[in-house]
Amino acid sequence: MKYPIGIQTFEKIIAGGYTYVDKTELVYKLVSSGEYYFLSRPRRFGKSLLTTTLEAYFQGKKELFKSLAMERLEQNWVKYPVFHLDFSGEVYDSIQSVKEQIVTHFEKWEVLYGKDETGKRIGTRFANLLQRAYERTGQKAVILIDEYDKPLTDTIGQQKIQDKNREILQSLYGVLKKADKYIQFAFLTGVTRYGKLGIFSAANNPKDLSMSDEYATICGITESELHTYFDDEVQLFADKLSVSKSDMYAMLKRKFDGYHFSERSEDVYNPFSLLNALSDKKILNYWYATGTPTYLVKILGKNDIDIPSFDDKLLTTGEMLATFGNGENNVIAALYQSGYLTIKGYQDECYLLGFPNEEVSEGFTRVLIPNYTKSDTSDRKDLDLVKLRQFVNADDVDAFMTQIQLIMSQVPFESTEPKLIEANFRNMLYLMIRSTGHKVSVEHPVLGGRIDVFFETEKYVYIIECKRDQSAKEALSQIDEKKYAKKISSADKHIVKVGVNFSTEERNMTEWVVE
Repeated sequence: MKYPIGIQTFEKIIAGGYTYVDKTELVYKLVSSGEYYFLSRPRRFGKSLLTTTLEAYFQGKKELFKSLAMERLEQNWVKYPVFHLDFSGEVYDSIQSVKEQIVTHFEKWEVLYGKDETGKRIGTRFANLLQRAYERTGQKAVILIDEYDKPLTDTIGQQKIQDKNREILQSLYGVLKKADKYIQFAFLTGVTRYGKLGIFSAANNPKDLSMSDEYATICGITESELHTYFDDEVQLFADKLSVSKSDMYAMLKRKFDGYHFSERSEDVYNPFSLLNALSDKKILNYWYATGTPTYLVKILGKNDIDIPSFDDKLLTTGEMLATFGNGENNVIAALYQSGYLTIKGYQDECYLLGFPNEEVSEGFTRVLIPNYTKSDTSDRKDLDLVKLRQFVNADDVDAFMTQIQLIMSQVPFESTEPKLIEANFRNMLYLMIRSTGHKVSVEHPVLGGRIDVFFETEKYVYIIECKRDQSAKEALSQIDEKKYAKKISSADKHIVKVGVNFSTEERNMTEWVVE
């Protein structure tokens, strides 16, 4: 089987004989139902592949759709002038970079449709291009814009450049309204939805498909598609790891599945990670390894967030999820749209959010820990976390508590407010244990109280009680007084109780007692 890893162009996938998960039935529904669309999806989720599929369709390349659903559905192939503008692959960190990218595309299109010297401004020049394309071909234009938001997310924290980029983009996207009579279809993709950019409030604003039940699976790979297209490969994977096929499917699901883009969306796998895993026959953090968006790191660094609430406990509204706006302070929207959080449930017109899968939860903690610590090198931080994982997996309590203490010594704890220091300590304790691959519950509810930190390994259950400026023995005594151990159902696992004292003055754990 040929996996289309790193190939984001529909024509190259089909012509090269790579496996293509057929999404053309949804593409046909899309092009038959309206004219202006926007779709937000995380990076590496197939937005560019979808855009180039639309491009091939509107270019009338019928031969590429042989044996796909589109061949059966489309009876009237028409070739349209296609204007495909891709903002990915460039860094827009200067005032001129966006304009240069747009002008480069304009010059290419003007070779085909002629140049009008009177149109100097971006919007006017583009509108004139669309008009000439219609006059020369007799067909309205198709506009495809991939990663429309990148010039803005690249410049978070650089207000002057971002404002200029916003002005240029508003002029470009304003053509959707200005030249409507020359446009057959328009489709924009991105990671974030900038509500104040202007394109979502104009008369011809794109219909936002990002949280549509109908198009929830237009990017990514569903469970049924995994079985249909890759069943033999999953069997080969299972054979390599000496596990059953059903166990192999379960491993892939835990690691890479779990995305939901609407309240009634079926599970969607991250296609980049899944295809890499099937190709390599290894379970690795492929998506995380490609890097975290710079804008997300900047946003997280500027905001104080309750990290443990991300484990399937975070309630928010659809409005908050849909729009990033100017608000680099909207942490939840940024995390959801970038793929670090996903929809886990829907109740009372609110969405319940959490990590989609193990790859993301582990990757997220590895992103955040460097923001908390002051270690000089990323290699040192990674090595510290690798050691921590080894100690936790070995259930060596003193060793992993010592390692936590070592990592904690790298945390600046800049606040002087004791409660904020304690909150940062809890966040760090959660992040470090979560980074080892184990699900952690902070303020874990039991009858008659709440356990500060609770997690399980293959053989053990850990109950950790934390005190500030007291003693580890007092913390351990509270576990016994509240009878936490008796309230935990764990017939086949040994319960380990850990009392911890955190010193406000030393900004670290100073002692712990294990029983």
